[in-house]
Amino acid sequence: MQKSLLVLAAYSLLLLAACGGSSSNPSPQVLNPGGDDTSGDTGSDTDTESLSLLVSRRGGHYWHDYCADKPDNTAVPADPREMVVPGVNENKAVLMNAWWQTCQEDNQPANCGELRQRAEHGLALVAAEGRPGAASFFSGDASESGFSFPADAYAEMWKSIWGLSERPLQYDELVAQRWGMPLSVVRNPYPLPGEDPNLSDGGSGQLPMGVTQLREANGSWTGQLNVTCSICHGGAVGTADEAEGLGAMYGNNSLSDITVMFSELARLAPQQAALAIISQNKVRGTGNITNFQLFGTLTLADYDTIPSYLTIQAEPSTGTEDPPVWWNVGSRSAKFYDGGQVVDAKRIELSFHFPDFFNDIEGAKQWILDNQQDSDAWISSLKSPPWPESVLGSVDRSLAEAGAVLFHAKNLWAPSLNNPTPRPEGGNGSCASCHGAYSPRYVNDPTYLDSPLLDGVAAYITPINIIDTDPARLNGNSPRVAEYSKNNWFAYSEGPYNDDGVSLCGNWADESLRGDRELGYLAPPLYGVWATAPYFHNGSVPNIDGVLNPAVRPTIWRRLSKDAPTDLAGQVVMGFDYSLKTGYDAEKIGWRYDELECGSGLALPLIGAATPGVDCNPLDSSGPVLQDALSVLWGNGGLAWNLLNVPIVSDQQIEERKIYNTKLYSQGNGGHEFTSVLNDTERRAIKEYLKTL
Repeated sequence: MQKSLLVLAAYSLLLLAACGGSSSNPSPQVLNPGGDDTSGDTGSDTDTESLSLLVSRRGGHYWHDYCADKPDNTAVPADPREMVVPGVNENKAVLMNAWWQTCQEDNQPANCGELRQRAEHGLALVAAEGRPGAASFFSGDASESGFSFPADAYAEMWKSIWGLSERPLQYDELVAQRWGMPLSVVRNPYPLPGEDPNLSDGGSGQLPMGVTQLREANGSWTGQLNVTCSICHGGAVGTADEAEGLGAMYGNNSLSDITVMFSELARLAPQQAALAIISQNKVRGTGNITNFQLFGTLTLADYDTIPSYLTIQAEPSTGTEDPPVWWNVGSRSAKFYDGGQVVDAKRIELSFHFPDFFNDIEGAKQWILDNQQDSDAWISSLKSPPWPESVLGSVDRSLAEAGAVLFHAKNLWAPSLNNPTPRPEGGNGSCASCHGAYSPRYVNDPTYLDSPLLDGVAAYITPINIIDTDPARLNGNSPRVAEYSKNNWFAYSEGPYNDDGVSLCGNWADESLRGDRELGYLAPPLYGVWATAPYFHNGSVPNIDGVLNPAVRPTIWRRLSKDAPTDLAGQVVMGFDYSLKTGYDAEKIGWRYDELECGSGLALPLIGAATPGVDCNPLDSSGPVLQDALSVLWGNGGLAWNLLNVPIVSDQQIEERKIYNTKLYSQGNGGHEFTSVLNDTERRAIKEYLKTL
């Protein structure tokens, strides 16, 4: 206790020195960095709740919070994000430059009942897992699909692909481990060989959350399986027995290896080779989700787009990306890491389920239009898990309160700090300046936000020369891609348009839309940030320690894997360890990992995909490597990243895909250097605060 008081006293002096020159930080809030939430006079009549430092709404969307305890006929208010327009927060502590744009007429539900209905249908549609109305890969919500595969073949991968002599008792769990997608927490059945799914309520097997059994409109089961959005957007944090709300969860992932999954599904059903030949990722837990060259194939059935599509084939690959969490969707005004589209451009959210577009492109588009509001309503309703104190330890509230003040009020560019990174124009120079305000004490402060309804909204695209993280994702959304997007239906090629005839719901890398705003990366909302490791848009930093202190980031690392069953050791591939007790580092806030040396005793890759962990020169750490040559190719031809890959034929290759090498194209771990001016005491406090969001 005495130590905490000394630390807090030091913070008071430190904050006076660091923040005192900022006109956007009222002195009563700065002088009480560690005060108790329920005490302290700030010199105003504001109630104590509005002065609190440690309150979080845990993401989601304002509408769902508003309707939580209201009857169905309650009118839904305006979306607070609609306030994010030019002029918002001008001269305020929190910066905003990613403007809102409404993209469809039926954007807002009439009342809370309609909002709930939309979300309920969206759950069945997107989460799928055998629910009536589930959608699946390139099939809409149809009960038949040209991409489906039989449950019998899936049930016998232990023999046909793994080469085991008998079916393991824990087969379903081993599939989930091998592909890196947890078993569903709800019943998600498939029939075992010899079972009739309609006489066994779908079957006695249990699927991982990224696979669903197709169903007829009357609810009957088909025995055919297909994959869903959860192959990338489903994951797990902790286990269900560690704390309530933990385990498999939607909209959070750093686990899957979808290249392995599609490679193996292609051996069951040739039609799955449509993605098996296209490597979506090079490292487990990541993807090449917004590869524009691949994405453009979705609208090639609009034949007049083919000429413009061909022009982008020499543009850079976006490379490695870490899927962003869905519980922050409702707190953003723009989507994608570069803010390339407004968040209300919802068509793209169902693109993976785009049905049968070569046979009926107009029908496929209409299916998107008919379902996009429901999918978005469910996605934006999701909440982040709270820090599980029973497993990871109690939050030091006094330290966290000091961290809250530092997060919202410490000017990282104060003259005495000599920060070498260029300073953003405007804002108060704090973490909140880019990531938004969360503590009621600042949310209700008119020098921070124009309205308290902007609580937790992050709408600032940080210029690349300031954030300075790996530029491959940004370079991929090039001027030529922006030009191509003008003809793309998913980029609202039919408008509404600005005065230059460019769609306001299109690609905001287009200079006609963004104006003088520099290109960069959107600073994400930080709800549940403790559960979103690894960090940065490419997943290159395993913990928050490394985010706040660039000096401690590992160069080549591998997250810990779960141990195999004793009788199957060496015979099966296990996934990442997502147990908080064994796989999580509560001190550094992130997943435990092993740091690897250059070379690591592995064989050199033939063309760069088989062993990502050896992209280095063991004889000369600064010398050239094979990937240097390949980077030129990847940086000038997006499809090359996806198509040039050694076929995955061994478990050893799958194991090596767990290695994250920050020297590989698009996987650099530099940037966010402005936090290097923090000292260790300040970092401790900010980390403690981030646990509470």
